[in-house]
Amino acid sequence: MSPVVDVPQILTEFAAAHGRDVHQDETWISVHDPAGHLPAQGWKIHVSARPGTLGETLGRALPVLLEHGCDFKVVRSAEMLRQLNSGDLDAGAVGKALTAYPAEERVVALGHALAGALAGLSAPRIVSDRRVRPDAPVYYRYAPFLPQYRVDDNGDFELVVVGPDGERLPGAAGPEFACPPWAADPFRPAPDRTGSASGAKAGDAAARLIGNRYRVTSGVVRGPRGNVYRATDPGGRPVIVKEARAYVGENPEGWDLRMYLRYELRVLRALRGVAGVPRPLDHFRHGDDEFLVMTDAGSLDLNRHVGELGLFTEGGGERDLRTLAARLLAVLDAVHARGVVVRDLSPKNVVLGDDGALTLIDFGTSRHEGLQLPGWTRGYSVPDQHTGRDSEPADDYFSLGATLFFACTGMNPVMIDPDPAVNAERTLMCLDRVFPAPAGVVALLPALMSTDPAERTSAAARLRALTPAAPAAGPASAGAAGAVPARRPPTVRCTGDLLARALDHTARDCARFAETLMDAGEDARRAAPPVTNVYAGSAGLGMELLQHPETKATAADLARWTARVLPPVPLPPGLYFGRTGTALFLAAARLAAVPELDRPRPLALADLAGDQRADQAHGVAGIGAGHLALAAIDQDPGHLAVAAECARRLIAGEVTAAEDAVAPAQPGTGVAVDTAYAHGDAGCADFLLAYHEATGDPAAGQAARERVAALAVAAEALLAELAGSAARPMGASWCQGMSGIASTLAHAARAYDEHRYLDLAERGARACLALAPQAWVVSQCCGLAGIGEALADLALATGDAAYWRGAEEVAELMLLRSGGEPAAPVFPGNDLDKPGYTWGTGAAGVLSFLRRLDRRTGPRLWTPTGPPLT
Repeated sequence: MSPVVDVPQILTEFAAAHGRDVHQDETWISVHDPAGHLPAQGWKIHVSARPGTLGETLGRALPVLLEHGCDFKVVRSAEMLRQLNSGDLDAGAVGKALTAYPAEERVVALGHALAGALAGLSAPRIVSDRRVRPDAPVYYRYAPFLPQYRVDDNGDFELVVVGPDGERLPGAAGPEFACPPWAADPFRPAPDRTGSASGAKAGDAAARLIGNRYRVTSGVVRGPRGNVYRATDPGGRPVIVKEARAYVGENPEGWDLRMYLRYELRVLRALRGVAGVPRPLDHFRHGDDEFLVMTDAGSLDLNRHVGELGLFTEGGGERDLRTLAARLLAVLDAVHARGVVVRDLSPKNVVLGDDGALTLIDFGTSRHEGLQLPGWTRGYSVPDQHTGRDSEPADDYFSLGATLFFACTGMNPVMIDPDPAVNAERTLMCLDRVFPAPAGVVALLPALMSTDPAERTSAAARLRALTPAAPAAGPASAGAAGAVPARRPPTVRCTGDLLARALDHTARDCARFAETLMDAGEDARRAAPPVTNVYAGSAGLGMELLQHPETKATAADLARWTARVLPPVPLPPGLYFGRTGTALFLAAARLAAVPELDRPRPLALADLAGDQRADQAHGVAGIGAGHLALAAIDQDPGHLAVAAECARRLIAGEVTAAEDAVAPAQPGTGVAVDTAYAHGDAGCADFLLAYHEATGDPAAGQAARERVAALAVAAEALLAELAGSAARPMGASWCQGMSGIASTLAHAARAYDEHRYLDLAERGARACLALAPQAWVVSQCCGLAGIGEALADLALATGDAAYWRGAEEVAELMLLRSGGEPAAPVFPGNDLDKPGYTWGTGAAGVLSFLRRLDRRTGPRLWTPTGPPLT
């Protein structure tokens, strides 16, 4: 066990004795000399440590820091250092137990003094830095001391260093050492400033030799725990080289990721000769790090295969589900015959070769001869694997079922609830919505994912009998394997009472999150500026909270906080990612609850000079829509002038394409970034139509008619794709698919009294509803909330209650993908395993949809078709 070290007490006493100030946050304790001056940037000194040596490191380092008189910060506890050294919290923080901020003239002296004091201590390597000397865990890097940021089009803040001529370069820790061109390495002459021991250019993987034998051809994974490379051996054979960095991921017993690498080698040797398992070729050490070399199984894992090529079905061909199931089970059977339980079967660990071969990889947590190392994968490991109990072959059958679930649905299992058993049950509820009459392999998935190992073992036996050549079984049988027990998981029905309770709970949950934002403190010496935009910040959250009487007071406080913490760096002008959306929230809050807020000033027309995108998310369509709403609230003609300029630029074509917004879609999937609402034509047409309705501008009216007509042609083609076998659920999304298009067409149908547009909108909404069971996230941007909003739009446009019922089905799907009780759901963000609360990708956007579903009235927030407040 690591010795107990009370870092807060040590530093508090140190500061009191030497006239220093102390500031604490959740991770760091900072010590500052109030008489000193902290430069904006310079050469940071980092001291690496292990949890077990933190106390000794601090004891040796503090006298040196006092002598050299610089500010510094220390990780607040050994347990926090253990978390940092795992790489799970921040890849750039691994090893960084102490950071010092010396004056330029004291950098070299401090670095050497710390190295002398700490010589002989072992600690994780800090890959972003250079080492002062090889026998001490002391490193250095040129970096910001105080916050200096630039902001990108998405409103994300990037830490920077600033050159003498104003040039701004990335300042955050990267995967290797880098020195800005204006700074000279103070510790050594530097013809090579890349940090590469070979002198190769940074990132030039092909120039690298590992172990003096293996020539790197490309990188597979780059991460804080170690990199994985594709390489060739001296004979030219392709190999995989897997690195485990010393002292990273160290547990309380003192062993780290190198133990997993050694153990994986042990398991691979036990499995030598098993088809579908890599063959170990070499194991060596370089410095303190270790490397495992094995045969190369291919470059396409099952996760990428499904994402790029589509789902597996039981229709035969290259993506036949029964063929995949049979091959996976055959490898598992052979592995189990050698006395090994895999314990980490998931899509990322199934490699599909170009020759059709299938290989399982990553055996670092497997069980063999009574030994297993801790580890589990959310959603894919059997629910109680995290308890550390002895694993058995039946556990792999659960992982097999979860992997096949992904292969046939494109969705990861539910993983948001703290209880893995709840996640497993919700996953089966989702499967039931995708396949209400399951057959063949799909009919066996509930039994494979049972919490009963005997049921899983029986299901695996039935699966063995389902050879790829056998006819598909009906929902109550599995061919020669005999009857499948009738097991339908429970489900969730969105009754009025359940909807009301879930709505109330989510509103209160979002309000609590807003309070945590405001309670986080406003000392920006070490932290990034708060995010205040619609998509990922306080504006989106606050605008929704304004719509609920019980959370309006919290929204008012959030508006005051937002106005106070707006960052000094120039923010982009966009609606969802920039100033326009934030201004609209503050204006709405001023009107509803916070009259003391300043009136929002219109965006300066000069801010629209130069390159501007066309779209709603970042460009002039969204900026114009936002200023239309601001004009309605504030009656300032300047807002209308901005909207007019946005319309003019759209009509004149004085805009740039949003080429870097998202990756291009594959043909036939129904995904159409350039046509959809957030990044494409639908959002532009919607704004021009709204601007014409508000002002009567004839040029905007003509342009809107032309764009809607073109949108209708595109929508007809997309509907054909959405009815095809290659259709993807993203094709139903608001940001890249049909749901935003359908809403724009419904708006046009109302404006033009054009039945053809309404028919297209209705068909689009129904197509989205058909794909909704496969939508993998609950959010507004890419998932179910955006689909639900389109159904609400059609319900309001047509008066047809069937669309409200469709919206209820979407709400039910959201609850199936949530954690907690259905009446008190915890909605995941788009990363699936943690709660999210933002408007674009979290619960605030979900709440917007649930509110409309419950009240059955009102426009979608942030669109130009209605006011921002209900």
